[in-house]
Amino acid sequence: MSDPRLNTAVNKHFLDKLVRLAGARPVMATQEIVDVHGVKLVARGALLGDGHFNLLRGAKLQRSIESSIRVEDAVDTALVVSTARRVLDSSAPIRRILLATGGSAAIPLVYLSKIALSDSLRMLLTLAHDDNAHALEHAVSVSLLSLCMASTLQLADDEQNVAALAGLLHDIGELYIAPAWLAPGKRLLPREWAQLVIHPRLGQMLVDELAPYPPAVGRAVAEHHERCDGTGYPRQSSGKRISAAGQAVAVAEMIAGVIGKDNPLERAELALKLVPGEHARELVSAISGVLKRESPVRPAAQADIAGREDTPLLFRRICAVLDLSAGMVNGPGARSPHTRELLGRTVERILTIQRAFVGTGLDAYLNADHGLGQTSDSTLMFEKAVATREIQWRLRDIARDLALHTASSPDETVAFASLIELLDDDSDRALAHEATVALPKLAALSQKSFAGSLPYAS
Repeated sequence: MSDPRLNTAVNKHFLDKLVRLAGARPVMATQEIVDVHGVKLVARGALLGDGHFNLLRGAKLQRSIESSIRVEDAVDTALVVSTARRVLDSSAPIRRILLATGGSAAIPLVYLSKIALSDSLRMLLTLAHDDNAHALEHAVSVSLLSLCMASTLQLADDEQNVAALAGLLHDIGELYIAPAWLAPGKRLLPREWAQLVIHPRLGQMLVDELAPYPPAVGRAVAEHHERCDGTGYPRQSSGKRISAAGQAVAVAEMIAGVIGKDNPLERAELALKLVPGEHARELVSAISGVLKRESPVRPAAQADIAGREDTPLLFRRICAVLDLSAGMVNGPGARSPHTRELLGRTVERILTIQRAFVGTGLDAYLNADHGLGQTSDSTLMFEKAVATREIQWRLRDIARDLALHTASSPDETVAFASLIELLDDDSDRALAHEATVALPKLAALSQKSFAGSLPYAS
């Protein structure tokens, strides 16, 4: 294994969850737990209690605690399969994807029934399930969808097994992150994403360390937030640098994230198609194919996407970001090669988003007399709402990446602060100082006078 071993310092957030779990079911040491000084903290076979947990808190061990304990009545393969049956019975969208990708309910269940889970991974899945009642269902849904995507890519059986395992285990790294960062509805500031973007890498290390799986499984876990165009995280890998199984899990995870919302497949298709090149074409086409197989349902915009940033304001923000970036390119703060490279990548991403804005038809709403606000076409309003939200997310993704890339340089942190704020803030507050320059460009660009003519769009 090329990766370093797990940190043998006991993670506070993992231990807090383990303490709660031990109150509900036995947690046993499968071997002596010894600290780096040779002091035995827990005897082999002991059931862990408060005294043991007090000794373990903050301790550095000779072996990771994850490899030294097991939980009674933990999540096992049988529970994974029964959960998969329940998901397939209750989720029409997943069934539709499964049928459209050439499968039947029996095929993924066969793959899942062959999964071998070590005591350590069973313990981690149990911790996740105990901490969040929906965690196991989500993990199994991602595993099922990963198999569908792997089948679409025509992967061999062993690679489909990799995708199924990686889908099931993709989020175990989140067990080591402070719960406050993962709270439902929590909106992270760009700099706060540093707390979260590590979880794919943590998941890879856990999988590599705690189970005798091929390295491809851990790699796919690490890649489940990567994008083919290099805009994902944590490594911003692109193209063939992302494994096929990793691409399958990434799309599966995205679909699973909207599966409980209204019109989930329509949402997924819009998100996948918004920026060409983010995902493999075969996978995007597969979701589009699902929708074409059946008579269309006319979706309606629901409350969860009502009241979002209005379309002209969103476009004005895109223009303002380009103006601010242009000023930075030609300013004194862009002297270092790293800063100029970072600005160049940022401008290219913004231009891509600008093209996506027009490609989705949102530019039609920029004319004051468009008349679309009075339409009763629920499909049109749904697509407008979802496209607007997806573009907002892409802008926030850029803010996140800039914050992470400039965090180690005080000068760059200061230089990029205004740009990061403008990218992240979807209110009109951040636009106050940009309104005079943004509004004229709003009129010009609404006529499709694109950024190809801009001097910084090389």
